[in-house]
Amino acid sequence: MKKLLVFSLSALLFFSVSAFGLVTLEYWTGFTGPDGSFMQELVDKFNEEHKDEIQVNMSTMLWADYNTKVPIALASGKGPDVGIAHVDNIRSFVSQGMLLPLDEYLEIMNMKEGDIVSSVWDAVHVDSSVYGIPLDVHPLVFYWNKDLFEEAGLDPENPPTTRDEFVEAAKLLTKDTNGDGTIDQWGTMIPVGWPNYFIWFSTFFSNGGVLFNEDLTKAAFSSPAGIDAMQFLVDLVFKHKVSPEKVQVDADIDAFKRGTCAMEFNGIWMLTDYMKVEGLNFGAGPVPQLGSEKPANWAGSHTMVIYKQRKQDKERTEAAAKFISWISNHSYEWALAGQIPANISVQNSPEFLSLPYHSTIAKGAEYVVFPPFFPKYGDATGPIWEALNLAILGQKTVEQALSDAERISNEILQD
Repeated sequence: MKKLLVFSLSALLFFSVSAFGLVTLEYWTGFTGPDGSFMQELVDKFNEEHKDEIQVNMSTMLWADYNTKVPIALASGKGPDVGIAHVDNIRSFVSQGMLLPLDEYLEIMNMKEGDIVSSVWDAVHVDSSVYGIPLDVHPLVFYWNKDLFEEAGLDPENPPTTRDEFVEAAKLLTKDTNGDGTIDQWGTMIPVGWPNYFIWFSTFFSNGGVLFNEDLTKAAFSSPAGIDAMQFLVDLVFKHKVSPEKVQVDADIDAFKRGTCAMEFNGIWMLTDYMKVEGLNFGAGPVPQLGSEKPANWAGSHTMVIYKQRKQDKERTEAAAKFISWISNHSYEWALAGQIPANISVQNSPEFLSLPYHSTIAKGAEYVVFPPFFPKYGDATGPIWEALNLAILGQKTVEQALSDAERISNEILQD
């Protein structure tokens, strides 16, 4: 009888959730857009299924506020138990002592290498320890207007897969449709600002580029790979004339919705917005191979992390691990917010494969590239954004813009 009682208690204490009371977790995110409602629905569903053991309170704020408030709250002893961190913040958060390594909780989560897309799984490792469970991969996506393709004599079901094919298609799709002497339909649009850096990044890595030297003390993007990637974007505007000049941020989105921009690069999060546009017949898939060596594509990732507390409570930590595991295994529903699940079993599920666009985009997940994130990464790559804008505006040559950017970046790295 005693052995039976011990066994029963052990079963009840799985994940160390208290048999004597409810564990309440604080969960912070920056999902202030439409994706926030999808995450709240997941939290509500988790709470309903675990109402006698774990309840999760989700708090949402702007990402800029989130990244400021979390370290302050943790220092005061009133921080969240679990939260979302962009993959590019992982190393910075680890260096500040904010994150708990998750290696000892992977068994509890029933999570192992091979369960998550390899590129993003590698990106959450710092000094061989796991500091986050990737929830999604949100890559740059190639969108094209199928009706405009057909009108131009292009196959709407076979979009460009190389740089040359992309440029040739853009030329055919750039038109003066009403004969007034002014172009009113563009093959593509390259804005001054978002997302030009991410197109450059994808092309740069497709060229085999390396952003920094091995010990991260010197920039290396003013290289043939970097120059070619930037010249490609500049040429779309000034040489091939398939993009208008001085495109403002989001003007490409509006033009794609109106049918006056035939091909566009943007995040996967635009997918649900485009699907709502009446009469917009479009395709969405991986970015073409824009460089000379291999397919490559920029991507970000939301990762779920457990924050390190001044006094770490084992019961709450294991409850947080259970919550993270549950969310990962239910990330098909998160995909509906416009994301690619990082969980490979979810990617291979019949439900996900039946989605009209997501599964096609997911085929490019194996080509996503995450840069060498480190605390100075954001500051050290900032000059590239400025260089791109100046080159796309025609105010500097590509070589001069990148040379100046690299010099500024080196000053930051050596400070």
